[in-house]
Amino acid sequence: MVGSAEQENSLRQKLEKGVKIATLFLLGGILAACGDSADKNNKVLRVGMPPSAHNILVEKVVKPELEAEGYEVIFRNFGALRDANSALVEGGIDFHTAQHQAYLDVYKRETGADLVSIVHTPSIPAFIYSTRQKTLDVNEGASILIPNDPSNAARSYALLQKIGWIELDPKVDLAIVTAKDITKNSKNLQFTEVDSALIPRLLEEIDYGVMPGGVALLGGIGPEYALAHETFLPDLELMVTVRAEDQNAPWTEDVKAAFQSEKMREFIETDPDIAGWFIWPEG
Repeated sequence: MVGSAEQENSLRQKLEKGVKIATLFLLGGILAACGDSADKNNKVLRVGMPPSAHNILVEKVVKPELEAEGYEVIFRNFGALRDANSALVEGGIDFHTAQHQAYLDVYKRETGADLVSIVHTPSIPAFIYSTRQKTLDVNEGASILIPNDPSNAARSYALLQKIGWIELDPKVDLAIVTAKDITKNSKNLQFTEVDSALIPRLLEEIDYGVMPGGVALLGGIGPEYALAHETFLPDLELMVTVRAEDQNAPWTEDVKAAFQSEKMREFIETDPDIAGWFIWPEG
């Protein structure tokens, strides 16, 4: 019966080892499940930050408001707005705030991207600036810089019509007008379209430049050089852009609340660096 006792001990050892292994697997499964739960509940928001004066609103107001709600907010910098849009489409960020509806519409037509806006944000209108001229009494053949992207070019030509320098084809929507739609240019004004980010640096070399106020603010062009501003339409207000699949996600309500908060209104009205630049959204 010795053999039977040895077999019994061997069997008992195998069973005990099996129980230990099963227990380890069970614990591992529980820990993994807990890890999955933590990941799903981890409130991390990745915010795209292309060059924009509006980033200060995210840094100074939106980030603290979201952190107070338990979010971790991560900024990801981009060299251009289109790069931020590409990252948004690909899932590299969750939202950004650097474009208006007119720009987004053009981008979506060109790329087929499924992006939507969830809330309009405080924005800065476009202005006509000059460091060489003090008035809007424009001279014959004056040189004028215009942004070269379609939406900001359109708003620039609309502004020039507003101040009486040109006339545009009334049959064309002001949101999509181009230089080809100019029907009257009695002073033979010379227009050059360039990247809007270059206009602040080139302003001393030309008579006038039209650009979004946010570009001027980033470029160090003070409001004392602004001679006129556009009639600001809701389609030109900046907005929070997200993937269409995320537009009803719970976190979007917290993002909306941060942009619509009284802290945001107080900030744009009282902060010494930006007071007087931003307009509260109508859209």
